[in-house]
Amino acid sequence: MSSQPSQPSQPGSRPRFTLTCPECHAEVSLSARRLLVRVDEGTTTTGELLWTCLSCDATVTTGLDAPAVAVLVMGGVTHLALTTPSAEPLERVPATVGTLPALTHDDLLDLHGALACDSWFQELVPGEG
Repeated sequence: MSSQPSQPSQPGSRPRFTLTCPECHAEVSLSARRLLVRVDEGTTTTGELLWTCLSCDATVTTGLDAPAVAVLVMGGVTHLALTTPSAEPLERVPATVGTLPALTHDDLLDLHGALACDSWFQELVPGEG
C-alpha cells in the first residue's frame, strides 16, 4: 500500500494520507473524506481504497491488506461493506389490472385538484395524520 497517514499537526486536526497515483505517478495528499475503503463482507483480509487523483483526475483503486484497512478506517476514512445482493421476489400483480378503465382527462383534472390541497397525503393514506 502506498498510503501512510501523516501525523496531525494540531490536536483534533484530521489526518491526511499520502498516495501515489498509478496512472500519472504523482504523490498526492488527501484527507480522509476524499477516500473510500471498500471491503466485501465476510472477507477480513483484503479491501480496496477508492480515490480520485488530484493531479490527473483519474479514479483509482488500490488493493489493501487487513492492517491497511484498519489504519484507514481508524483514521476516519469512510468504510463500505458490500454483500451479495439478495432480492425477494416481487408479488405478482393480479391479472385484473388490465381490465381497469383508462385514465381520462377528467380523472387527471380531479387528481390535480386533489393534489393542490395540503392534506392530499392524509386523504390518500387511511390512518395517517
